[in-house]
Amino acid sequence: MGVMATHDSAPTWSRRRVLVSLLGVGAVAPFVRGERNSSGDSVLLRYTAHIPNSHGLFGKVFLPWTEMVTRRTGGRIRWEHYVDRLLHGALDGFKAVATGITDYTHGYATYQPGSFHLTHGLQLPFLFPNPGVAALVAEELYPEYLKGEYERMGVYLAHCDSTTAYDIISKTPIRTPSDMRGQKVRSTGGLMADILRQVGAIPVVMAAAETYTAFQRGIIDAVAVGAPDMAAYRLYETGNYCLRVGLTHTVIQYCLNPRTFDGLPADLRVQLYDLFRLRGQVAHRNYYGGDALDTAIARLTAGGVEVSEPTPEESEEWRDAVRPLEQRFIEENARRGLPAAAFVHEAKQRAAVYADWTDQELWDHVSERPVQGIIAL
Repeated sequence: MGVMATHDSAPTWSRRRVLVSLLGVGAVAPFVRGERNSSGDSVLLRYTAHIPNSHGLFGKVFLPWTEMVTRRTGGRIRWEHYVDRLLHGALDGFKAVATGITDYTHGYATYQPGSFHLTHGLQLPFLFPNPGVAALVAEELYPEYLKGEYERMGVYLAHCDSTTAYDIISKTPIRTPSDMRGQKVRSTGGLMADILRQVGAIPVVMAAAETYTAFQRGIIDAVAVGAPDMAAYRLYETGNYCLRVGLTHTVIQYCLNPRTFDGLPADLRVQLYDLFRLRGQVAHRNYYGGDALDTAIARLTAGGVEVSEPTPEESEEWRDAVRPLEQRFIEENARRGLPAAAFVHEAKQRAAVYADWTDQELWDHVSERPVQGIIAL
């Protein structure tokens, strides 16, 4: 699947389009629905993804997490997985779950910008200190602020992960916002695209898996993404410079088939729900943060990329340049009747509480006090 579009033309799955697509579910549902085995108690769930099985999110995050699920449920939950866009593309996660093609997959709000409002506030620049905090706070905010607009897509939220803070890999040096003017930069949709526009860049919205070819062919001049994804997608083969500016974290959502989840035995629903709360922390520890982040930076350096950090003065230039986006976000959503000011205020407060916590403290907190209310149990 080849998708390259600007923010305004990015494909979206509206609630109406999802419902229309349900007309075709009869053709695929018998093949893909989670099924119990002959014991009547073990459940086979299908996971699908656009990433290849060589990607770190599969080998370092999905597999260890699913092994933990199977172990902790005594083998009552088992998994089949279909990756590398085998059953659907990167932009089709919501459709795939709503139509029964899969039980569990990515459902990124940033890939469907027109269908979400407050959810995009999770991408406000410089909001979170690290991916583990971003994933936790996003889930804490979800029941009160975000659940309605997410479930309008015909899915449940399985969990939130968060990317590493977005840095910039480019063919020519970039140090300050003024260096971004006129640069065509790969972006997700939503606020990330607005951040790039704010500094004079031209956002080009495309799936991460499509970025390598576009960068290599000169369709884009730079890529805004976290360092682990720069390494995973081998962007060091084209990019020469990486500025560790940390513009924003992108909270990425994974969705769950409501019929599959509601059909599980009651005790398995509780177990799986609580284990989904740990998924974002597995992603943080194994791929987006900690030693995994250091390894990704080392891989970029070994690939010939000049990795640099902005000076304190340059960092302040970046913050000043994007600061108007917060007030604009609040005002635009207030006109829709949404509690945007309260949402932003609470996000900042919660992020500050966890800012200095270690990875182990985050893990223990999520294990002992899993967020409630994401799915009704």
